This record gives sequence, structure tokens and C-alpha cells, in this order.
Amino acid sequence: MGYTHYWQIKKEIDTKSFKMIQAKASEIAFISEASVTITTNTHPLHLMLVIEGIGSDSHETFYLTPKDNKFGFCKTNHKPYDEVVVAVLNYTGHLKTFSWWSDGDNFDLEKGVTLSGLPLSRRYYDHEEMKA
Repeated sequence: MGYTHYWQIKKEIDTKSFKMIQAKASEIAFISEASVTITTNTHPLHLMLVIEGIGSDSHETFYLTPKDNKFGFCKTNHKPYDEVVVAVLNYTGHLKTFSWWSDGDNFDLEKGVTLSGLPLSRRYYDHEEMKA
């Protein structure tokens, strides 16, 4: 299948928390050596975060909103912007209503986790557990 990250939002992320995620994503992109573009919409009714690699360093667009989402995913294919996506997922993963998992192992995720400034957040490998 390739190198893909997945997530679930069990309950909508509140506006204040989502804006903190957006700000952290911009901070992460700034300190990362990866070439990325970050796009945000901060209007409370249309909150979103988009992360894209640039040129040949891009693969699939990472798109995150605060809305409930039983299954989101982004295939980064080990491209350089992967570390930014992982960092944002790991940062967001510290919210009780957000869970993420990946095809990658801890070595694959290490750069992104370090960029997030937080320890590895809760991750699920048992997809049956996600239905609970």
C-alpha cells in the first residue's frame, strides 16, 4: 500500500485547540528542512489545515479539519514533507478525541515526533479498537 498515515477524530476539535494546531503546524514547517506549503483557514466555520510538499517532494495533500472524522489518511510515500505531517499528527494526537496510526515504524516516525516537541502520542494498531 505504501507509506501512509491515518487518523480518527472522535469528537469535533474545539476552535481554540484547532487554531493552536494550525499555529504549531506553521512553527513546525518553519523549523523543518523540508520544502512545504502550509495553508490555513482560521474562520470558525471553515477551519482547515493543509500541508503539501513542493514539486517532486510532494505526494498526497494532507488535509485536516476539526470535524468528526472516522477515517482520514494521507500517503506521504516517505517524501521530505512526511516529517511535518507526522509532527502535526503527533502534536494533535495528544488531544483525547484524536487518534492516529501509521504504516511506518518508530524509526520512520522519529524525525516528525522530534519536531513536534512531544513524546510519541497514543497510536492504535488494532482497527477493532477504533470502532469503540
